[in-house]
Amino acid sequence: MAVLALVTGGVPVLWVALMYEAPGANWPVAFLVAYFPSLLMAGLFTIVGISMPRSGGDYVFTTRGVNPYIGFVNYWGVAIAFIINAGIFSFYTGSYFGYLLASLGAFYNNPGVANLGTSLSGPVLSFTLAVIVLVISCLLSIVRPRITWTLVFWSGVISLAATAIMFIALAGINASTFAASYNSFMGNSTAYNAVITSGAITAPSSGMMATAAALPIVWFYYTWYNLPTTWSGEMKNVKRSMPIAILASLTAIAIFYILLVVLVTHAFGQSFLENWGSLAASGAAPVSGVGGFIPFFALLVYKSPALFTVMFVALFLPIFFEFPPLLISQTRYMFAWAFDRILPDSVASVSERFHTPIVATVLVTIGAIIAAGIMAFAPGTTSGEFATLSFTMFSFGFIIPAIAAILFPFRKKQLYETAFAVKKKFLLPLLTWLGIGSAIYLAYSTYLAQQSGSLPIDSFSITMYGTIYGLGVIVLVVGYLRNRSRGLPLSLVFAEIPPE
Repeated sequence: MAVLALVTGGVPVLWVALMYEAPGANWPVAFLVAYFPSLLMAGLFTIVGISMPRSGGDYVFTTRGVNPYIGFVNYWGVAIAFIINAGIFSFYTGSYFGYLLASLGAFYNNPGVANLGTSLSGPVLSFTLAVIVLVISCLLSIVRPRITWTLVFWSGVISLAATAIMFIALAGINASTFAASYNSFMGNSTAYNAVITSGAITAPSSGMMATAAALPIVWFYYTWYNLPTTWSGEMKNVKRSMPIAILASLTAIAIFYILLVVLVTHAFGQSFLENWGSLAASGAAPVSGVGGFIPFFALLVYKSPALFTVMFVALFLPIFFEFPPLLISQTRYMFAWAFDRILPDSVASVSERFHTPIVATVLVTIGAIIAAGIMAFAPGTTSGEFATLSFTMFSFGFIIPAIAAILFPFRKKQLYETAFAVKKKFLLPLLTWLGIGSAIYLAYSTYLAQQSGSLPIDSFSITMYGTIYGLGVIVLVVGYLRNRSRGLPLSLVFAEIPPE
């Protein structure tokens, strides 16, 4: 349930909002195509999690497989990217509740409710809601693990049930039915077609190129399935649980995505959604404040507040219950860094009362709150660029483990032979093949993202990358010097695998 939430949380609304960036794309094909290379990387992480069930397992694998210093700086960036995303998605909590109220206000012609919804998307209230969500998630991450994971499980059950109802409702709508409902709501028989023409979005002549343009976006929608490796050392039966947590979850997620895009585009029309997203991005949507909110469009057809609420739960609840696992996973990276003597032991201290790392959890939460504050109060262009930083950091952050997989059976042959649970060989070890396939796709996806403009390289991004990775280098150097003064070279530490 945690992985389902981590990977899909926020994606449906985000996908609708960004459809205009790849107009004319065959989205079911894009999600299907991206699933297979993602499965390669997922297979890699599954083997790593089974073979090295440690806190921060993928970090441990990469530092031992490539280079300890490159591996640390890389995973410092990956962890910061996750923390940034925690801040970003918590900041968008205001937008979700804003969509909820703006939709109800528009539907019932209640300007007061609609205006309240619009105000919730403002910086102050959005930041306030982000802090509330993050503090609640912090407290949930600090209580006993059994309580936290039980809450995650039952939240997932509720979310899946609501999603099933949402899918059934979407299956009962087609574009012509929705067009009639939308025209009636707007009081204009040509309102639906007006959105399609006023958005000025035209698909490229080649459907293949349009779908290729969607692949970098889709790749990002599949990320975060690696996080079970960070808590793999806490699984009771890792050989059974890890394939379920990563491979089975990723397959279920692919089915969810493909069903979602087929049902949504059939229900509302792809051209309408693309142009609506373009208008909303420019602040010119015909209905203010609702963005690309699927429940609002369904409300116009079914006119059922109950169904509208269920669909809101289906879309919002995964965003909320992904935060405790996300915070927990980042504390496990900090565990690994403390075990490797880079961070002080106190960072990884565990409360005897709660059996959780309070210091690390609070530090991660503070980082996420800072990220939410940047989203709220930085100038519009800066916050927009800030929101794209993690895309690049995940791209490069996953390429390094892929390289580690290619090299590990050869550079660390003895450790590979003794520690790895899966050692099948087809000319080359299976782990190496998984690394080669993952690295090729990640490099190609990164290239497509740069070509499409979703991976900007400008003064702001360079400054941010330099600052983030530079801080990682400083932390590494300080840890290196501190340990050398104690007569404990880090090279000796990195020669071993941390204890479970």
